[in-house]
Amino acid sequence: MSWYWHLWFFLGWTLIGIINGTFPFLNLSFLFFPLVPIFWVSVPIFFAIKAFVYSFHHGASFFSAFINAIIGFFHYPQFLWSRRLMLDLPSETIQTILKESTKITKVSAPDSLFCPFCKIEIPHALRFLSEENITTTKRPMLCPRCQLRFDCCRYCQNYELSGNQRWMFENSRGKCTVIKEVQSIDTFCEPPMAKRLHDMGWDSLYTGLSIPDSFTPPDRCRQFIFDGEKAINDNIPGMGKIRVLLMKLQNKLN
Repeated sequence: MSWYWHLWFFLGWTLIGIINGTFPFLNLSFLFFPLVPIFWVSVPIFFAIKAFVYSFHHGASFFSAFINAIIGFFHYPQFLWSRRLMLDLPSETIQTILKESTKITKVSAPDSLFCPFCKIEIPHALRFLSEENITTTKRPMLCPRCQLRFDCCRYCQNYELSGNQRWMFENSRGKCTVIKEVQSIDTFCEPPMAKRLHDMGWDSLYTGLSIPDSFTPPDRCRQFIFDGEKAINDNIPGMGKIRVLLMKLQNKLN
């Protein structure tokens, strides 16, 4: 049971209460209480028990299985595509999960990339940078059709948006949080802030390297880490924690 089903139950129950109070002759009190709340609670309890039993049968401790049951009660898909992937699963189940994961990643294998503009799959494009981070298998990593560069600042965890830009409208300028150097404040500050700093006697600061074009990483860049939230803003699906867990499952089969 997903969180939005809980929301629908709440809105429906509230609506029944309003209608029953406004039009008492309809006599909807038997729906307002106890049928709706009983059904509302019984359905997620079923999914919670299902998550608990599944977890306990696949190597989870009693406490971990109980936590999974709580997650399953409030948002069962969160259990399916997060906590379940960390259990001790047989190879047959892993293969099934990887096939089902195409609904999330839009690609046939977790280590492939999906180009949101060409709608094509780039196979064997991803690898682990650490236990919890993924990067590209080569640099630059380009879409073979439209030449979109994926290993750029725009999709990197180390990239910080500058000023008051918004991802949906402008995401061209920012700074790197890893590469730092002494820079003129006019190169990375908005004019009002630059003027204030000049008035205070500051002409330069030691700060993250200014990135004038988020699609073109600096030549000194040696560390690209995919950021799932930044990637999803350009409709590159499933590049967060779920992708990391799916790639780990993929490695277990290899």
